[in-house]
Amino acid sequence: MTAHDVRHVRRRARRFVLAAVAACALLVAPLLVSSAQAVPAAPAAAKAVPYTTSTVLLGREQVIGALYRPTSPDPHESTALFLTHENDDFIGSVPCVQLAQRGFTVLCVKSQYADQAAADWDQLALDTSASVSYLRGLPGVRKVVLVGWSGGGAIMSYYQNVAQNGLAACQAAARLDPCGDDLAHLPPADGVVLLDAIPGIAFSDLTALDASVVNERDLRARDASRDMFAPRNGYAATGSSHYGAAFTGRYLAGQARREAGLVAQAEKLRAQVARGAGQYSDDTPMPVGRDGARLWEADTSLLAHTRGRYPVISPQHPDGGAPQVVRSLRVPTADPAGNAAWDASKSGFTADSFLSVAAIRAPAPRLTADSISGIDWSSTNTATVSNVRGIASPLLIMSMTGHYWLVPSEMYYDNATRARDKTLVFVKGASHGFTPCTACASTPGEFGDTVSETFTYVAHWLTDRFGGRGAAAPGGVPR
Repeated sequence: MTAHDVRHVRRRARRFVLAAVAACALLVAPLLVSSAQAVPAAPAAAKAVPYTTSTVLLGREQVIGALYRPTSPDPHESTALFLTHENDDFIGSVPCVQLAQRGFTVLCVKSQYADQAAADWDQLALDTSASVSYLRGLPGVRKVVLVGWSGGGAIMSYYQNVAQNGLAACQAAARLDPCGDDLAHLPPADGVVLLDAIPGIAFSDLTALDASVVNERDLRARDASRDMFAPRNGYAATGSSHYGAAFTGRYLAGQARREAGLVAQAEKLRAQVARGAGQYSDDTPMPVGRDGARLWEADTSLLAHTRGRYPVISPQHPDGGAPQVVRSLRVPTADPAGNAAWDASKSGFTADSFLSVAAIRAPAPRLTADSISGIDWSSTNTATVSNVRGIASPLLIMSMTGHYWLVPSEMYYDNATRARDKTLVFVKGASHGFTPCTACASTPGEFGDTVSETFTYVAHWLTDRFGGRGAAAPGGVPR
């Protein structure tokens, strides 16, 4: 059996457990059928469209989803939207409710994985394939659009890249964990929306590794010169930290060294299993600790502004207004206690899951106020930065200035060279969860209703491209 075959056997065993849970969910499905007012997950949109929800089971893994459809016929319902995440439950999430309230058909899924460290990247793509096929089979649906929020953005960009370009997109020689042949002939979506999407699971995990760790078997063995939480290295417990160029370079090199060691460890463990010499017959546990130490979460001068000029949505400019250099308004969020805690670590990794979602090469990593460089994005299938290069369908990229994915979002836009219809816009003062970042505001209420601002723009963008009420560009300007 190949490594992919072994993983499928394990996934099939989990399928029966998930199916049992799903059966219980179906028993209470009538309780999910409601008007918009019965779902308390997000602020109501102006003149919200009443909708119902129903429970659905998707794919061979019987993944649980919730389908939102307008109670009465609506011009937007012919456009169906799909949302998922690598380890989260998106049922009832803000984007699902907000877009359902605007009349769209929306399918939101509870990931089959409760822990990112247990996720199988190919299986997430297969779950997406089942969901796209399901939506295409619904009466009245004409267009299907992938909506990727946070880690979901990495999944959606990967899926669309493979669906539009075939296995060559995920089996390139540079990949540390090439995809399986079962990803052939995925049905592509008609468009992609990325909402504060991460640069990729592997990159996100790499940059969270505590560079001061020098021994994976003893996390107490540390190099003090690479401790980002030491005041002498520039850390500040309150306010923004200020790391000099020398420390930043030393720290990033330490993260790259640690990542390379973990990749080598995972490959060695997988090889042992393949030749029958492993501790287990199918896979091997490979916990990773002290992995909550990102420099830019402490030092807000890193990843602080764009290079180019782009529209910024605000109460004064709901259409984005005149393009400008966009600056992050975020506040420091680094947590030394979380970095050291076991229950906040990727303790659930196995050799297979690490290679699937967390393995990446970083030969010369570098961070500045407006750039990320020195990363081999082609070494992982999880990289949004490289996957957008294969997307030819309409692409909307939105980033929240109250969070820290501002510079990566510009990188997605620059790398999406095949997409002739692409848009990058920012939402002033919005947090990663779309609500206003109150800690970022200089005056109360400065940013307005960022939730409504965000999804009104999304709705206009979708309507302009795929039809529905008032098919005009955001801001009401005809295309």
